[in-house]
Amino acid sequence: MNAVLKQLDADLAEIARRASIRALSRYKPYPKQAEFHALGATTRERALIAGNQVGKTLCAAAEAAMHASGQYPDWWQGRRWNMPTAGWVGSVTMEVSRDAAQRLLLGPADARGTGMIPGESIIDIAKFPNVKDTAALVKVRHAAGGVSVIAFKSYDAGREKFQGGTVNWVWADEEAPEDIYSELLTRTNATNGMLMATFTPMYGMSNVVRKYLMEPTASRAYVTMTLDDAEHYTPEQRAQIIASYPEHERDARTKGIPQFGSGRVFPVQESQIVVDAVALKPEWPRIAGIDFGWDHPTAGAWLAWDRDNDCVYVYADYSLREGTPLIHASAFRRNGATIPVAWPHDGLK
Repeated sequence: MNAVLKQLDADLAEIARRASIRALSRYKPYPKQAEFHALGATTRERALIAGNQVGKTLCAAAEAAMHASGQYPDWWQGRRWNMPTAGWVGSVTMEVSRDAAQRLLLGPADARGTGMIPGESIIDIAKFPNVKDTAALVKVRHAAGGVSVIAFKSYDAGREKFQGGTVNWVWADEEAPEDIYSELLTRTNATNGMLMATFTPMYGMSNVVRKYLMEPTASRAYVTMTLDDAEHYTPEQRAQIIASYPEHERDARTKGIPQFGSGRVFPVQESQIVVDAVALKPEWPRIAGIDFGWDHPTAGAWLAWDRDNDCVYVYADYSLREGTPLIHASAFRRNGATIPVAWPHDGLK
């Protein structure tokens, strides 16, 4: 019986090994993915800003596996390391890391070695505590000799967890908060390494998105990938997917265009509009606005108009999720009890 179980284990290991070799060798990028890979040869920062389920995570997982294993295909035009590398993979949470980046790199928990990293190249996988079936670190045999290391990290752990390391490459899977993004890039300074980011811009015109869209440099570039660029969908499937999204999310989820109504609407630097405290004069007209919500915040803003200089000051704001009308009313009275109500409908007083 033991001999039968041992043989079964050996057979399963061989199946996993062959499957993992096929996973990396059969990866053939779509044109937009190939463009993203190629940018790695000339830039330190690059982003694949794409819709959902178009292949952005698969694209970066394949590249990460190449850098860790040293197994580059003949068609490769991006950056390559002919030595073992140290890399980080950042995700929103460790659960998201397990279900997305780790699944593509390592295979599912019950079939490790069937992901993009060839099973025969995986030396060891260290478990992450407290999150089931999650890896904290993987050691990978590099084709040139030596051992590469990939560490998995999560944004919700805070910026401090990203300090102190030195790595060759970083993959930010989904958009990282600005402070963590800056820390990730800093970790590659000493090695002249690189950062690759793959995300759908659901936070709107955030500072990270603005860096790519509004502040391109010789060392920073981006590629957009839409649902139409994902060749594994038929026209009928694309139409069904587009119809399934709320209208305000469609551009972000299918085209990689920053979601309207989330994050910044106007790409303006805060330093250009923020001023020191100004004494509000009694004669300045004032107005307050409110947008009611429950799962998204109820929000308010208070403005005053300096007619002489034709300058409008936003002097107070308010935001609260799942608050009662009594709580909201109290907050609004504190900031603008004397502002008259302006009804939006004719005939209402």
